[in-house]
Parts: sequence; structure tokens; C-alpha cells
Amino acid sequence: MPPDSSLTVNRKRQSPEELELDAKRSELTALSESLADAELQFEELKASLASFQRRYFHEVGRKYIELDELKARIAEALARKRPNEAEAEVKAKQARQQAEASSKEYESFAKDSQKEADYEPPSDECKRLYRRIASIIHPDKALDDAKRELGTRLMKDLNEAYAKRDMKRMERILAEWEESPDAVSGEGTGAELIRVIRAIAQVRRRIAEVESATTETMSGELHSLMMAVHKADAEGRNILSELAARVERQIGAAKAELTALEGGL
Repeated sequence: MPPDSSLTVNRKRQSPEELELDAKRSELTALSESLADAELQFEELKASLASFQRRYFHEVGRKYIELDELKARIAEALARKRPNEAEAEVKAKQARQQAEASSKEYESFAKDSQKEADYEPPSDECKRLYRRIASIIHPDKALDDAKRELGTRLMKDLNEAYAKRDMKRMERILAEWEESPDAVSGEGTGAELIRVIRAIAQVRRRIAEVESATTETMSGELHSLMMAVHKADAEGRNILSELAARVERQIGAAKAELTALEGGL
């Protein structure tokens, strides 16, 4: 069967700029999908770390607050026993500052944690929906300022909806994009080609930024501890319980030392 003559004619009628625009649009679409995957991976990483951090503070972190307070009281008791030693006074102040900082950090974390639900693994359907919407609305693929502003706002909303696994809200965000006049592309092949080329550069830059942020997050101590704990969990060992028991022993020793110091004052 001969090729469709109408398609052949239409292809022949395309100018070099139009052909290049088609190619660049395809490239932008593929890059947008890669960016959506990178954003999804980063959002999942942040969510799992936040969930682990809540677990860590609940099982271990709270005990360090008590231990830091005991260390501060010990240092202060020693400073009272050695009123002429400047070093003892400095150590007491440093220990108290550490105890206050630990307490404030925990209070802030506990307050924020009350607003967050426990981590719930997303369904495949939820992840597919996120990728599809992110690849469409991401501000870094915007071809003009209006689209970029709209995409920035909706991408923030999308991440919040995804964190809550709220697929209905995610679909409403896509509908808002599709119904917005700011989502309509401009006219003119030359101008459109320039906008697409610039959008490609922006998407490539954002992919690099997200991948860098992901790598940096995964190289942090919290992620290393999380992976170690997850591996131990799979092997039937609870590292956090072991850490908690170790801190409990330190707390017991600190209490005994403080009692001895206060009794000797």
C-alpha cells in the first residue's frame, strides 16, 4: 500500500523551522517525563526520611533530651563546687546551651510532627498520576512567565497533595492547569522554537538540581542511619531499641553522678 499522500504533502510543506520545532517539542516531552521521575523520587525520599525521623525522635531522640539536661545539671553542680575555676563555669554554660538547644529542637519537631500523617507508601496508580501531572505542569518547562508562575504554584500544590496521597486533589490540579488561559501556547514558529529550546535548557538544569539534591540527601547521616535500621529490621534486629537502651544506661549513670554531686554540696 502506498504511503498516505496527504501525510507526505503535509510533511513536505513543513519548513525547516517547523520540523525543528517538532523535534524539540518531542525532546521537551521526554525530558519532562524524566524530570517528573526525578521529582517523584526526591519527594518519596523526603517523605520516607521524615517518617524515619519521627520514629527516631520517638524511640531515641527524646532520651537524648533527658541526657543533655542531666549533663547540664552535672556541669552546673561542678561549677558551683569550683567557683574559682573559669573553665568549669564555661563548661556549665556550654552544657546548658546544648540542653536548651536539644529541647527546642525536639519541641519544634514534635509540633511539626503532629501536623504530618505517618508515611504511607504510594500506590502505583498514585505514582503514575504524579508523573503524568508533573510532566505537564512543571514550571521549568514553561515557555513564558505566566505559565511559569502558574506551574510553580500548582507544582507546590501537587507535591502537597501527593504527600497526602490525595489523588482527587491531584486531578483537580491538572484540571486547573488545563482550564487556565495561561496554559495556552503562543503563536509563531520562530518564537515558539526559541521558547521550547529555552524550556529544554531549564528542564535539564532542574533535572541536574533534583539529582544533586537527591544525592546529597542520600549521603547524609540520617539517610545512612535509616538504611541501616531498615536493613536490620529485615534481619529481625532493632537498632533503635539498642540505641535507646544505650542512652538509658548513660542516663542512669548521669543520674547517679548528679545525686553524688548534689549530696556532696
